[in-house]
Amino acid sequence: MSETVDLSLATRPSDADAVPGLLQDLNALQGTWTEGDEETRHKMVVKARSLLQSLLTPREQMVQHTWADPGLNAALITGVDVGLWKLMVKNGVDAVHKVEDLAESLGMDPELLGRLLRHVCAMGHLEEVAQDQYKLKNFTKSMSLDVIGDGYVCLHGGIGRSPIEFYKFLRETNWRNPVDASHTAFHASYNSKVPNCMLYLGSIGMGPQMNHHMGGYRQGRLPWHHPKIYPVEQELFPGADTSPDAPLVVDVAGGLGHDIDEFKRNYPNHPGKLILQDLAPVIEDAKDIDPSIERMPHDFLTEQPIKGARAYFMHSILHDWPDDVCQKILARLADAMKPGYSKILIFECVIPRTGAYWEATAGDMLMMTQLSACERTEDQWHKLIEGSGLGLKITRFWSSGLSAVENVIEVQLA
Repeated sequence: MSETVDLSLATRPSDADAVPGLLQDLNALQGTWTEGDEETRHKMVVKARSLLQSLLTPREQMVQHTWADPGLNAALITGVDVGLWKLMVKNGVDAVHKVEDLAESLGMDPELLGRLLRHVCAMGHLEEVAQDQYKLKNFTKSMSLDVIGDGYVCLHGGIGRSPIEFYKFLRETNWRNPVDASHTAFHASYNSKVPNCMLYLGSIGMGPQMNHHMGGYRQGRLPWHHPKIYPVEQELFPGADTSPDAPLVVDVAGGLGHDIDEFKRNYPNHPGKLILQDLAPVIEDAKDIDPSIERMPHDFLTEQPIKGARAYFMHSILHDWPDDVCQKILARLADAMKPGYSKILIFECVIPRTGAYWEATAGDMLMMTQLSACERTEDQWHKLIEGSGLGLKITRFWSSGLSAVENVIEVQLA
């Protein structure tokens, strides 16, 4: 006889028995936590989420996922688009904001704005002072920053149908793990012939918003060259060619140069030279970086023009592509490497075999539903790099030990 679930289960707390233990765990963690202790904070976030999920009934969680969260996104995106959050900050970050005053300044229907802000408040992101009067909280203050707010516009407003309609794509592909970069859920949802969702965002005028989001999600994370992750003064500088024209670090597909410029600021006396590579339109926009950094247009699927660099660095590049494309990218670098000298330094998420952190799995879902790519486990990294037949080997995974942050995957010629 097949088992069934009684409907009453959906209206009871999801795990009432777990609540006392979770409260004890949170109290114990709180007793040791100090601001700046990210590892303990991450543990508290996981426990707090588990506590909330244990207290909520399955029915409440269903309503949150299908009503509350989409409604919140609708309000937040509208606020970014109309300039609401910036206006509220301009009028006073700690002021009391009246809906009618905001609506008049924005040219909005006050009844519409009141409904939106009421839900944002009910979801915990505004402080209600009186009817249709609110104060900002730190989250909604931060929504005025382009690196925070623009992520909602580009990911939800620009390509948000892809994850929602992912099940349709899987149905059409017989429920296979997506690995074809030319046929993704994005292509299916938007009936688009554009090679990928990032180029699509640029084609609809959301390139700047995507660049802002890329900068925003990296905020608060340690850079790859931080001594807690990869000690460049012990691992990269010793043995490096010190002549001025010797390539030290080539930042492959480095975008606007945030990583390489930060490296330059933190290690101004580095040996050799630094090189930023990306497609020509991107390089043309890379203006706010140290002038000593060489800017070079380059497509990573073509021959690498810089031979024998000390390090070829890639940040969040391979997770955008399935294995077959990644192997082509790695092949170009392997051909350019100097045996016993050159390294590939890959700064990306490495998902553990068990106990994956929510931010890492969220990134994996984003890559899967938009690009038919993935965040990789340690086993998958070994398979990609060492099973590629390119003569490469992983020499070490360098990690700060914190949850949900990237590792430096150090690769050399075998």
